[in-house]
Amino acid sequence: MSTDLEALELNGADDSNVIEYSRKHIPNDQEMAPCTLTGFKRIVFLALYSVIVSSSIGGLIYTLYVNPLFGLMILPGCYVFNNLLFLATHSRLHASFIELPESEMSVICHHAFIHHYRNIRVFHETWLETRISYFIDARTVFDKAFRGFALLIPLTSVILYRIKPVLGIAFCSTQYLAELLQSTVHEWYHNPVGNRKTFYSFPVYWAFTFLEKIGLASTKHHAVHHRHQLPTLDKVDVWLDLYVPFGEIPVARFWKKALTKYVPGQTNMTKYVERFGSVFSFLVFSLVNPAIYVVIFLKFFG
Repeated sequence: MSTDLEALELNGADDSNVIEYSRKHIPNDQEMAPCTLTGFKRIVFLALYSVIVSSSIGGLIYTLYVNPLFGLMILPGCYVFNNLLFLATHSRLHASFIELPESEMSVICHHAFIHHYRNIRVFHETWLETRISYFIDARTVFDKAFRGFALLIPLTSVILYRIKPVLGIAFCSTQYLAELLQSTVHEWYHNPVGNRKTFYSFPVYWAFTFLEKIGLASTKHHAVHHRHQLPTLDKVDVWLDLYVPFGEIPVARFWKKALTKYVPGQTNMTKYVERFGSVFSFLVFSLVNPAIYVVIFLKFFG
């Protein structure tokens, strides 16, 4: 396993004869340090993160207690859709890497940029700032992640709750849990193996160890994603952090299309990917995923 982490450190790219994707055309770009929370602000965000974790786990436990079969039936769909949403976000981050100055990047985007090209271990070194940014940006607060997880998902959950309480609680808790999983697994991949057991709590450590054993997570496979550099973004491979059958196929095609939008010094590529991601996220969170929950519940338990 240690050799897998060493491979992650060697994130250089092979020689390429294709167009160079570069940050040298970005105006007013200056190197910035990663976001770090200190003092009272850190206490606030730590408390918020604790609420997210405890309420998500509590909601799933309630769902499994009230209707265990329903809870188990919705988990695979939630897992797949969350990973599809991650693909949209992940491709947007990589587009931003060659188009946005660091000062305009969100926390998750900036930390991902630093993680790829400056300090690969920044995720676990700033674990709170990075994990919470999947739900709310620690700098700007009212970002798209906040609107999705603090407004859209709760509103959808309230509507489902009025149909049946367990529906609303199940939807909200599983969406948050899936994102908690997503926000931690990438950090896990780059956390030294010898550090993992002391860094993570007992249940988290063994949960991710189990995911590695059954193949849903893979430190070794993730290493492939880091075989590129900025000039060879067309060589990016292995977009998913968690295994989904055939999940790499649509994003590979979408990324090739997005690359055609690249114009040095402009943000066409980022905007293109962002528009797609916004529409896709809205459809999944407010229509497709809730509809699946309702259909499963009414068909088998209604």
